[in-house]
Amino acid sequence: MSACVFVGPSLAVGDARAVLDATFLPPAKQGDVHRVISLLRPRVVGIIDGYFQWVPSVWHKEILWAMHQGVHVFGAASMGALRAAELAPFGMHGVGRIYEAYRDAVLDCCPDEPFEDDDEVAVEHGPGELGYVAVSEAMVNIRCTLATAESNGVIGSGLRRHLVDIAKGLFFPERTYDAVFGSARAAGLPECELAALREWLPNGRVNQKRADALALLAAIRDFMASDPGPPRPRFHFEHTTLWERSLADHSLESIHSPDEARVLEELRLDARRWDALRRDVLQSLAVLPQADAPVIDPGLEQRLADSHGEPQRVADVIEEVARQHALRRTGDDISPALIDRQVLARVRTTEDFARLLARAEDKQRRLDARTDLPDVEEFSELQLLQLRDWYFVKALGTDMPDDIEQCVRAWGYRDMMHFHRAIFAEHVYRRMDAGESVHTASAGTGG
Repeated sequence: MSACVFVGPSLAVGDARAVLDATFLPPAKQGDVHRVISLLRPRVVGIIDGYFQWVPSVWHKEILWAMHQGVHVFGAASMGALRAAELAPFGMHGVGRIYEAYRDAVLDCCPDEPFEDDDEVAVEHGPGELGYVAVSEAMVNIRCTLATAESNGVIGSGLRRHLVDIAKGLFFPERTYDAVFGSARAAGLPECELAALREWLPNGRVNQKRADALALLAAIRDFMASDPGPPRPRFHFEHTTLWERSLADHSLESIHSPDEARVLEELRLDARRWDALRRDVLQSLAVLPQADAPVIDPGLEQRLADSHGEPQRVADVIEEVARQHALRRTGDDISPALIDRQVLARVRTTEDFARLLARAEDKQRRLDARTDLPDVEEFSELQLLQLRDWYFVKALGTDMPDDIEQCVRAWGYRDMMHFHRAIFAEHVYRRMDAGESVHTASAGTGG
């Protein structure tokens, strides 16, 4: 059984590896759980750290999807504790003191203080190259530290409450013990108690987030040793339009090198080839159903026999119906990210990868040199219609499809604006390559 764990400022990866043999990943952001499961297929996912505020946070929906796919999901310490408290009723495993505090809305050592805000666990941290080292202190660590100092007789309850209020009033990136002491002195709080606390702090400081992160790793280790089966979700997972659109967005992020992303963009512009490659990928991933009665209408075989007569012909048609069903089913289940990777794998075996990359780089270089090109977002509906007409009729030599948005999704674009930007760049590049002037006042309706 394999495990993937998202960890950052709460615990050093070296310390994590000493507890659990797993794949350790950077703090989770929106889409990462879906990407990891689609590409690495772990049986267990642990979420310790995740991004707050500046980057979209890991989504509840993708965690529910993970459990629906048969993956056990654990959470503790930071973002993982938050999500575990919210999703425990659906089967997510929560571990540790911070998880319990979010679940119960109170931290056990501070029963008179509400515990519910995201900023209780949020910290400012350094980049991955420096190990995501925290440069501010988590509010929950400050609460646990001050409660321990009070129980040890270092400070009184009055000072503890004052210091908690000071720390809570600081913006989380600025929340440090030095900042708390500075504000406490400015407020005229008892200097003798503050001095005693400062002297006690190096040895008495509580890092509850680290303790809970270690507890999560131990819990996953013991859980995996029991060789559990997949979870049995107690909920129905709804494939909403928002979910499908989010998958399309995230399939293009953080899973390709810049060169791979450029090649994919070039491939999508050749819609016929993309459709052929995508179908080839789905066929290779599809498994024909064996004795799957709902797939084939029970009366189909007799109707085919009446029409065709030849047993082999009947068998061929039934097999093709089953194959189409398998393709549809596979297309629904396979993530866009996996399709992209499989398409890239096929192109890498040909000389086309280098050719497409060279073309993409030349296009980008020449477009970057232009300072007079309009922003596609400012195009009118008429200009966008003219642009689409150029692409389908002139570039592809085909009629404009009835459902353009469905085609755009099948080709792997995030949305219609992503598609419009791509085809406008292609239009400008072709005009430049042909030595023609580009009219920037409109989308350009010329050939």
